[in-house]
Amino acid sequence: MLNVDSTGSVIDRPEPAPAQVRAPALDVLRGVAVLGILLVNIYSFALPEVMRLEPALLPHYSAVEQFCWYLIYCFVDSKFIALLSLAFGASLWLFAADKQSLPESELNHLQWRRSMSLLLFGAAHAYLLWDGDVLVTYALFSVVVWHWRQWSDRQLMLAAIIAFALQVLLYGGMFWLPAEVWQELSYLFDEAALAEEVAHYQQGWWEQTPRRFSDAIGMQLISLFGGWFSCSMMLLGVVLVRRGYFSAQPPAEATPVLILTLLVGAFLMLAALLGNRVQGFSSQYALTLGMQLHMFASGVLSIAYGLLIARWARSTVAVAGRVVLAAVGRMALSIYIMQTLIFTGIFYGYGLGWYGQLALSSLLLLVVFVWGFLCAFAVLWLRYFYVGPLEWLWRCFVYQRVQRFRRAC
Repeated sequence: MLNVDSTGSVIDRPEPAPAQVRAPALDVLRGVAVLGILLVNIYSFALPEVMRLEPALLPHYSAVEQFCWYLIYCFVDSKFIALLSLAFGASLWLFAADKQSLPESELNHLQWRRSMSLLLFGAAHAYLLWDGDVLVTYALFSVVVWHWRQWSDRQLMLAAIIAFALQVLLYGGMFWLPAEVWQELSYLFDEAALAEEVAHYQQGWWEQTPRRFSDAIGMQLISLFGGWFSCSMMLLGVVLVRRGYFSAQPPAEATPVLILTLLVGAFLMLAALLGNRVQGFSSQYALTLGMQLHMFASGVLSIAYGLLIARWARSTVAVAGRVVLAAVGRMALSIYIMQTLIFTGIFYGYGLGWYGQLALSSLLLLVVFVWGFLCAFAVLWLRYFYVGPLEWLWRCFVYQRVQRFRRAC
């Protein structure tokens, strides 16, 4: 989109898309996704993360805690990060479509700055606050998706399948590593290892820094192999938005695709759950074949989630809730980092130091309370400002000049 000054001359510097060209359904979808991932990230913020793999390890273990674990596993875990990846890929396509009148070289420079600034945000997030950051993965794989975005739908879907198959081969194949390797890794599930992790996160910020750095580096190296799941979902996001699934008038096949993905995804999720139970939640299976089957099922279900949210965004049902979630989606980057600030402040040693102390059911109640706060914050913030604070910094970096920020009162 070219900009024209008051004299009618073309301004050669691009601007971010105005609010009226945004895709409302994607804002809602992004809002749901960024809030939903908190239900899984709570394992990393408040508990040793291996508890995400085996419910019996949970503190204050009971039937209620087991129910909460299964609820997250079946309906949340990996679904909302996949949903966020779908929205990310779709947004990338819309960004390019909105600025298609720009020369390709200038468009590439804009996207390069978007990726690099996101990489900087992610690196700061990972090394200063929380090693579970996902922004670095998104920044790296956005480069791949950007260069493939003009492929045909069939080529993109094939690339998505190949990308995920690559990850399955890399991680699923680890199931057949020598027994000695898995024997060494089993220490992660020992009570001593869990107690050590709790003690680590109850330390101060500076004391946590060496391990946070090493864990962040490890996560980023793993993302080069394990990030292909997010990449495949980004590619599918491009296909879905290009075919109009998130538009005001979706294609006729939207409903059959919704039903198919919901049924297939539910069947695969049941198979993943039964597989883990049959294997006794063993680390060898849960971290390899079980995880890949679970992620595949989650990817299929995330498409169904996305199409359901898009249908809701086109309806007249619960309009107020939609408006609130759209506000969250418009400042998803700021909300994502705020979640880290809130929960590290509550659970890490330089805050309240509650790490490893609360039951999962209590953590879920806390998440709901924080959701309410974040939703209210997003709505109030956008009443006075055009974008979230980190979105504003991102735009300033991408467009190389100060952007509008505060609304006129």
